[in-house]
Amino acid sequence: MGRLMTTVVLLVACEGDEASASMLDALLKRDVMLPSHPVEGALAYARGQVRLWCRPGFHLDQDRLDERWSAATGEAVEDVLFLSKHAAASGRPCLTVHPIGVPHLHPDEAPPYGGRAGGAPPPSPRLARIWRALLCHANDVRIPEFEVSLEVTHHGPWQQAPAAFLEVGSTADTWGHSGAAEVWADVLLDVLNEELRGEVRQAAPPDVPVLVTLGGGHYAPRANHMASESRALLGHMLANHSLPFVRNDAGEVDGRWSQAVDAAIEASRAAHPQRSVVVSLDRKSFRGWERKALFDHL
Repeated sequence: MGRLMTTVVLLVACEGDEASASMLDALLKRDVMLPSHPVEGALAYARGQVRLWCRPGFHLDQDRLDERWSAATGEAVEDVLFLSKHAAASGRPCLTVHPIGVPHLHPDEAPPYGGRAGGAPPPSPRLARIWRALLCHANDVRIPEFEVSLEVTHHGPWQQAPAAFLEVGSTADTWGHSGAAEVWADVLLDVLNEELRGEVRQAAPPDVPVLVTLGGGHYAPRANHMASESRALLGHMLANHSLPFVRNDAGEVDGRWSQAVDAAIEASRAAHPQRSVVVSLDRKSFRGWERKALFDHL
């Protein structure tokens, strides 16, 4: 019989990203991750069932890292957590976490920020745990000027395995913030505690649902509140700008909103097989005919 593949959680840091480099440094200073064999010529570290891969370049160009890691090491990747910077015109200091994908784009479009047009990888099954662990640091003295928040699903890269981006924002003044990097190191060591010890992660009770949110702004206010107040697991979160509705003169509703909704639900279900998926709408963010189209579709 063939040997069973080891299943791992893959952390990805990129050399071209200031926040990523700072988060990597904070993790390595904890002396938890041990040097391993380079993969594709890039430095790698390991501990238990967790791997850390130091990639050249930038995150949005790193397609299919799950498959590439597996091909090089023989290990199956169950989750990819990208350590990254977050850029925003507001410039506000923040720590954010979000799933990835561009499910609203036409399949023939070239995504401006990576990914596969019309698609979304499964969200990390650890997304809710990461968010709640990060929320515990909202008043951390190391980051007095920072906010913490979820973000909605957006940008690439593309892969088959579940994924999430863990970010420090929002300008060059804060990307290398040592306190922010230390907080993320604490969150990761907390969330991956079992995996670092080589143990099986305890799953949430089977009756805990997966929450998919539709509507609202980029910083996912509905998901922020609901995921902090409940045991729910987090699926994809789509803002209004990722739900493009069109209505013609005859009142017929078109647009790629239904494509985006279907992709988000399918990917969220793939991240949490056997669980119920609950879809929550930010009703006030939709016009009446948009709400009706959504309800009819769901």
